[in-house]
Amino acid sequence: MKFLKQLAIYLALFIAISFAVDSWRNRGLPSGPIETLSVVTIDEQQHDVLARSHEQPVLLYFWATWCPVCDWVSPSINWLADEHEVISIAIRSGNDARVKSYLQHHDYQFSTVNDNTGELARRWQINATPTVVIVADGEIVSYTSGASTPVGLWLRLTWAQFMQKLEKL
Repeated sequence: MKFLKQLAIYLALFIAISFAVDSWRNRGLPSGPIETLSVVTIDEQQHDVLARSHEQPVLLYFWATWCPVCDWVSPSINWLADEHEVISIAIRSGNDARVKSYLQHHDYQFSTVNDNTGELARRWQINATPTVVIVADGEIVSYTSGASTPVGLWLRLTWAQFMQKLEKL
């Protein structure tokens, strides 16, 4: 019983510290309602993020082929893309052919926008890769930058879905 109590304390401390670090890293990032955001993926698919976010939460994944931390987070994003709306934005990662080749090499299936100039990342004030933004009902409900666990990302999306369904009742 003492072990479980200590485990609970360590888990609570870990969550509190993670939340504090995440909040500090993401200070100054936009929050609240988003502007209309219509993007075209490298596969020439049109996505209206604002409209889709009213149907289900949308996970926006800002990453880069040159980002070593993204190598660790991208498999989690790929896993989430099987069941959730995921749109990734490859920041300054080369031309479409290079990004497609990278995605194919790693067998990533998520929809990807090539932000070759970094303009989209600048508009969203993204200063670190990877950054994950969750948008629900047209509003930013969650941000995280840097290394993220699959469970942590899944919990953020699940919470956003739960809150979205609750608000519609």
